[in-house]
Amino acid sequence: MPAPLTQHYAHALAGWRALAIPSAAWEVARLGFTDCTGVMLAGRGEEPVQRLLAHVRGQGARPVSRLAHGGTRVSLVQAALVNATAAHALDYDDFAFSNHPSAVLVPVVLAAADAVGASGPCMAAAYLLGYEVWADLMLREQDLYYDCGWHPTSVLGPIGAAAAASVVLGLDATQTRHALALAASDSGGVFENFGTMAKPYHGGRAAAAGLNAASLAAAGMTASATALEGRHGLMRALSPQGRVDLDIEPQIGQLWRSESMRLNVKKYPMVGSAQRVIDAVLAFNRQQRVDPAQVRSIVVHISERHAAVMPYHLPRDSLQAKFSVEFAVACALVYDAVGFDQITDVVVRAPDLQRLMGTVAIETTTAFEPEWRDAAPFDIVHVTLTDGRTLSSPKVRRPLGHGDTPMNATQLWAKFQGCTRHAQIDDGPSRALFDAMQSIDSLSGADAIALPA
Repeated sequence: MPAPLTQHYAHALAGWRALAIPSAAWEVARLGFTDCTGVMLAGRGEEPVQRLLAHVRGQGARPVSRLAHGGTRVSLVQAALVNATAAHALDYDDFAFSNHPSAVLVPVVLAAADAVGASGPCMAAAYLLGYEVWADLMLREQDLYYDCGWHPTSVLGPIGAAAAASVVLGLDATQTRHALALAASDSGGVFENFGTMAKPYHGGRAAAAGLNAASLAAAGMTASATALEGRHGLMRALSPQGRVDLDIEPQIGQLWRSESMRLNVKKYPMVGSAQRVIDAVLAFNRQQRVDPAQVRSIVVHISERHAAVMPYHLPRDSLQAKFSVEFAVACALVYDAVGFDQITDVVVRAPDLQRLMGTVAIETTTAFEPEWRDAAPFDIVHVTLTDGRTLSSPKVRRPLGHGDTPMNATQLWAKFQGCTRHAQIDDGPSRALFDAMQSIDSLSGADAIALPA
């Protein structure tokens, strides 16, 4: 018989106050809230978010929870939907265990806390427990969800979101078990939609599904006690080759993966698989600058799994460019930067950049970094010029912002400030929000969080 995952998670979540949360985990919660809030505000003006916002406003709802759009209130599920889509819209949000935890969990916790008035310690604990349940499920699968078309964040995110929401809403163990099981029936999201408006919606949908499941459970809706681990449960249904490990008893509250795996914060608003490559090219530029017109060919050495999530070889717009190693390399080589100013349709479609992208070849390896199971032992870029010389970038194993090489407070504030300035928010309110997020676990409640107009 498989381990009773659904029930075990539910009991741990309902009894969260008795758990001894380590200090390193609290630090992860602060980082997750801080970075996610910044990218959520930066993404609020993106077209997918604006279209979703127009749809939500057309539905009408009791104003309960705040949007990132100037304090407007909608229903708690709608707030999670829009804010999580905004947090994921630029693909600038953090990642861990091959998923995007904060973009889903933070909007869920904020929306639920607005509705019930949860304290800062409760909000931070809810985030951490959502992370722990989500990570425990993900790490049971040894094969790649992408191989059969699943986007991990959108198929497991609803479970993590339901876990976090259950803590904030104060559900008991039975209600929480039903919430997790209901969320399993709302799992979905396909890799084919990467590079379109649907990709950020994956994050929004996961957040909304999890919060909706917890709300339904609070209202008395029931579901299977083994929805996650059962013979016809979610984990077996998703498993690419049926090799998911459902035998090991979970250790929620005893083993803290948030403490060991932490979060990988992005320096560049592109898919996480491109972060090391961009660092490699920028380091190459510091060694020597080359005239892009003199580049004959470029070879990029990355892992097979990282290459798989960057399928756009000649992207035609900024949505596709975020999932293109060719764009990442060409943009960094030409502009010595990959940021808001570069990831635009105009830049992506520029003839010179399109030509340079066409010179890029991808060389993959099935060897993996032992402590980063999707990444190659290192990423490296080789540039061959028209005069026959081949120049190489340094080997990059960890980008700045990775859990093992974290940003310091000054660097984190610089990213946050860049995000809020992109959202046309003054530095005063921006700094106040940054400071609040950096102390999320000691705030009196959601009212102490001022989302700028």
